[in-house]
Amino acid sequence: MYGKYKPGLVIDLEVAKQIVSDRLKISHGVTRPFLIEVTGLLCIDSEGRNYLAGPGCDLITAGAILTNNKLLAFVGNAFILLDKPLIPSKVFSTEESAVRWLEPFKFPN
Repeated sequence: MYGKYKPGLVIDLEVAKQIVSDRLKISHGVTRPFLIEVTGLLCIDSEGRNYLAGPGCDLITAGAILTNNKLLAFVGNAFILLDKPLIPSKVFSTEESAVRWLEPFKFPN
């Protein structure tokens, strides 16, 4: 599954819940890996981060965070380190490397 944040997006708890709700509708109850391009992200608060790292991981086997922005890559790595998502997560600068890393997570055991 692939997602992309809109330019200038600010994520708080309410927005995080809406993002997850939309993703769950699109997934049709199928668990799969998720690649999210965060280049358009402007800001995310701690409640939004905590939700995305916990309940927001529902129906995701692994999460690849994609950005070519060094500041957002730092934020993504801090999210992984501090918020400790419930799924394997990693930051990437190219879509090809992210997709390659997600490959083993396609079919959950």
